[in-house]
Amino acid sequence: MTNPFSLDGSAFLPSASRKVAARLDVADHNGQTWVRIIGAGEEELARDILASVQIDPALGRTPRKLTFSDGTVFETPDHAGFQHIDGDSYWSKLHRLERFSPHLVGFTLACLAAAYLLWRYGLDALAGIAVAMTPMVVVEQIDRGTLQTLDYVMAEPSRLPQSEKDRALVIYERVVAALPEKERKARDFKLLFRDMPEVGANAFALPGGTMVMTDDLIQDFPSEDVLAGILGHEVGHVVEEHGLRRLYRSLGAYVLIALLAGETGPMLEDVLLEGNALLSLSYGRDQESAADEFGLALSHQAGYDPAGLKEFFETLAKEMGEPPQWMSSHPNHDNRVQAIDAFIKGLPAR
Repeated sequence: MTNPFSLDGSAFLPSASRKVAARLDVADHNGQTWVRIIGAGEEELARDILASVQIDPALGRTPRKLTFSDGTVFETPDHAGFQHIDGDSYWSKLHRLERFSPHLVGFTLACLAAAYLLWRYGLDALAGIAVAMTPMVVVEQIDRGTLQTLDYVMAEPSRLPQSEKDRALVIYERVVAALPEKERKARDFKLLFRDMPEVGANAFALPGGTMVMTDDLIQDFPSEDVLAGILGHEVGHVVEEHGLRRLYRSLGAYVLIALLAGETGPMLEDVLLEGNALLSLSYGRDQESAADEFGLALSHQAGYDPAGLKEFFETLAKEMGEPPQWMSSHPNHDNRVQAIDAFIKGLPAR
């Protein structure tokens, strides 16, 4: 049984557009709960069984509404009183959860913690799954799209003499030949040359195996050992699939879920195949360190002195300097040189 009670509010009659002052009376009669809308002159404006009345869900501080069978609407700002009517409903419970209280603070902190764990660990795991599910034809298209964007935005045809290109190609082929046969055949490895004065002495690899060396790199670092170490480092990024991983992780949960669901959609296809996103990303410290070790081992196996990579970073440290490591996504040059020294000591003698 429901104890009789009343709520003050307003009524909207089916035959009129303006609201009128009214109250809602709720009482039990003959085993059922009845609701009545009473006007300012104590006249009855509407009557219905509570079970037949439509109760709108609670929404913040918006007045609560009941719609009677004949179309009459009663609304009241008395949320506390309204709980006597729908206190056990799903929407009422949800509305109570939305109110600011200590439990809401705890729930908010839990959501933030879950979001952090997803960002810190979940996206990496999902990125790994997405990489495994990406067809090689898509990876090759990413290379082509990224290279087209690069040539349009910042790169010019190489001005190196053919003899210098041939020398670099010989080094590159020896380094790639040191890879296990399975890794060599899994990707379309190729080396390209570009003149990129704004980039300086640099090299980078695209996910499908395309590598680009700048003219400045070959001119400023003619040593074969240095070039072999740098190329080995870039091969490491390709083999470890760092490019795809950083791309998928940066695009976030939407892209990963879309890939796992098997439907990329126009937006994802544009981002991946045009290659614009890949140019704006940088590898993380762990990826750079892993590529360093991979390149050292590979250049050593190819017959070059792995200390060439150390020479490269020592030169950069002297000429360019850099901010503290905590301000950069990369390990700083001094730390990389120390790590390279330690790794070289563990390499087997040839």
